[in-house]
Amino acid sequence: MVTIKRILSMRKYTNYLYAACIMAGMLACSDNDELIDNPGEGGGAQTEQPLPELPTAQDYKDRAMWVSYDAKAKSDAHNASGISAALISWRMFLTDPDNIAFNIYKSEDGGAEVKLNEQPITNASCWSDATINPQVSNRYRVTSVGANGAEEELCEYTFTAEMAQKFYREIKLNTNVPDPSLLYKADDAQLGDLDGDGQLEIVLKREPYDGANQGGWHNGTTLLEAYRLDGTFLWQIDLGVNIRSGSHYTSFVLYDFDGDGLCELAFRSSEGTKFADGKVITDANGHVNDYRTREQGTGGWYSGASINSIAGLIFEGPEYISICRGFDGREITRTPNIPRGEEDKSKLERAQYWATYWGDDYGNRMDRFFIGVAYLDGVPDAATGIRTSNPSLIITRGVYKNWQVWALDLKNNQLEVRWKFDTVEHDPKWLAMCSHAFRVADLDGDGKDEILYGSAAIDHDGKELWCTGNGHGDCLYVGKFIKDRPGLQIVACFEEENTYALQGLGYACQVIDAATGTLIAGHGQGLNGDVGRCIVADVDPENKDFEYWSSLQSGMYSCGTGAKVDNKYPTGIGGGVMYNAAIYWSGQSTREMYDRACVASYTANPDVEKSNKNRLVYFGLYGANDGNHSTKYNPCYYGDFLGDYREEIILGSADNQSLYIFSTNHPSTHRLRHLMTDHTYDMSQAMQNIGYNQGTNLGYYVGAETMK
Repeated sequence: MVTIKRILSMRKYTNYLYAACIMAGMLACSDNDELIDNPGEGGGAQTEQPLPELPTAQDYKDRAMWVSYDAKAKSDAHNASGISAALISWRMFLTDPDNIAFNIYKSEDGGAEVKLNEQPITNASCWSDATINPQVSNRYRVTSVGANGAEEELCEYTFTAEMAQKFYREIKLNTNVPDPSLLYKADDAQLGDLDGDGQLEIVLKREPYDGANQGGWHNGTTLLEAYRLDGTFLWQIDLGVNIRSGSHYTSFVLYDFDGDGLCELAFRSSEGTKFADGKVITDANGHVNDYRTREQGTGGWYSGASINSIAGLIFEGPEYISICRGFDGREITRTPNIPRGEEDKSKLERAQYWATYWGDDYGNRMDRFFIGVAYLDGVPDAATGIRTSNPSLIITRGVYKNWQVWALDLKNNQLEVRWKFDTVEHDPKWLAMCSHAFRVADLDGDGKDEILYGSAAIDHDGKELWCTGNGHGDCLYVGKFIKDRPGLQIVACFEEENTYALQGLGYACQVIDAATGTLIAGHGQGLNGDVGRCIVADVDPENKDFEYWSSLQSGMYSCGTGAKVDNKYPTGIGGGVMYNAAIYWSGQSTREMYDRACVASYTANPDVEKSNKNRLVYFGLYGANDGNHSTKYNPCYYGDFLGDYREEIILGSADNQSLYIFSTNHPSTHRLRHLMTDHTYDMSQAMQNIGYNQGTNLGYYVGAETMK
């Protein structure tokens, strides 16, 4: 992402209490058992200490040059990549001239440099090297070519013989974890510039268990860890026992909120959260209390209902939003989270309120948290990527009944409330409108972001924009899906048939105008039950506009006309229809499907040297796991962060000891500017991992009609 660069001489003082944190949740303990007692810091008196100075962000444009080579390209007719050449690719900037041309040079083991291209490269920002010798070190260098033939060096990359042995780059996971007896699995990740050097780093969430949608006692705490792309471990934050592991509870966002060129990290915290400098959130007396419920075989305090058990759920204790420096994992400030409500009342009174307001009193509907980012004062300039304002932090609570969305601004190292949206103050139609994630984009074209909270849209000023009444759903996409229609479009599917069919726009899966919330097209008219999956992408080069389809499996449809395009779909492992995510992987003019560590094409790919030309690669062949979140099989992250416009995939290894970074080796005769410089795409990648993972999409039209 492009940010304003400014020098910070000192960060504001932040309050903490040092504590040594040894946490063991045992069923024998009583409620609110004290875990930490540290009177040595003054019995709870907060101390002020200055944060160390941050580095100054460099105005350095990294071309993210990369080399991808598959030594097993022809080892498996179905699962290997089928491409033997090495792909060298580099980033095209938003500010590059449209007619920029490149030359590429190679030297082997320090030998004489050879120019690889005969004519300047004008239709791509990559080169396929079919002559690579993987047994030696290959140094590649790229230059731009001026009108008079003068060259300017842009980037270089040395690809070693050791690198050539693997199709992926490996990052070994940190082994210094709080409880070595537990497996801290690599879960969601985000990419951002942590130190201002122009290169992106990884912040990874590691979970010892997935407690979403269920009670039950578990040991272990969720970790956030930072790594460089070369595998260097940077720091660790421990969310503590009072933040339950699972996708509903541990969303985080990595973004530059103050415009200094370095990303901050925001997440939900509580007593026991331990930051990278060792500082721990405590109560006023310097203690950390364990607020996990120890009641076995019981349900909500008012209703008595439960999914299976409320043991291990957290109904009491403080909840905060912490914002930390990505550079070193130190906390900048914190503010109270959106409250459960009626905190000063008895258990029974609180639970009765929760059931009435949130929809239950056993922590399922009440404890749904999302967090994200939005440019509410103006999106970055589309031509240059330069900011006109800093973005706001967006926090939310609730999905199935009432819900709240708050906008916060980081100013002078403090979080200030900009506005609050609470459905209790609006028409009942706004109830239960949220998807399992929210999206951010300039929906109405006014140059400012709106919040797409499922079937409802909140304007940049915190006021109503529109509400379709379609209700809750699992999948939500916003982007440019219809070439000649003004503005952005939304594709979504829905869960409650009596809501989408009778109160909403009438279809189980819909294409919606982002500015007005009106129906463009739909399929599954009437009562069609819970439609849990849908996807949108341009996969058919013969059909105008994007296609979309759903788990109704009634066909693949045109976003523009609503007409059925085909009765077949992209298929993956076991021949199943693919809905997980759309990805730019091959060099063709269309997009591919990603699901369960597999990339597949709707049409046969002409570049692969294998019999199965639709399944482009299965990363399990190379030692990756199939993904996270049970049957959803999500990668840790995917997006355009290396090389040209094609998107990379980060997966955990099958042995859970590493991260694997996969980048395409497909040649291409197309080029696009770095996708993160498109605002809609940047927002989609920054929040792909909140709640149920959602795919990336561009805010301008890229389809087979334009990629010629």
